[in-house]
Amino acid sequence: MKLLRIALPLLAAFISAPSLAYSNNSGFGIGLAYDLGTGVTAQFRGTSFFVNSDALAVDFRLQNLSNDRRTLHAYIDGGLFYEDGGRDSYNDKAGVRLPVGLSFGIAPSLQAYIQAVPNFAFSDNDNKEGFNVDGALGVRLRF
Repeated sequence: MKLLRIALPLLAAFISAPSLAYSNNSGFGIGLAYDLGTGVTAQFRGTSFFVNSDALAVDFRLQNLSNDRRTLHAYIDGGLFYEDGGRDSYNDKAGVRLPVGLSFGIAPSLQAYIQAVPNFAFSDNDNKEGFNVDGALGVRLRF
């Protein structure tokens, strides 16, 4: 719950920014994803955000490749994440991640993505610390 008190107001402020409301091609998208659990995903140009009640992730675009018709994109992002361990802060973890994925258009304003997410977590709990590879998938409505 402590994560929600910080992340949700920041996400709401970002979404309601006046510059986004008046542009037809703002580079902004919002949707649902399964990343660090099920949650909300947003993207503004090359920066992706993921938030749910227990986790937060921010990824920055490092490399973007696309086909000739620009209908399929391969990308590499670099980012940070935090997962709340619940009542015991001993189980909290934070770390760095390097998502590698594909995104493609389902409809003119709807984008889907799938990614592999190698990461390294830091934690007070030795069982939660170290290298891991997770996955993520989601859809975003583009504005």
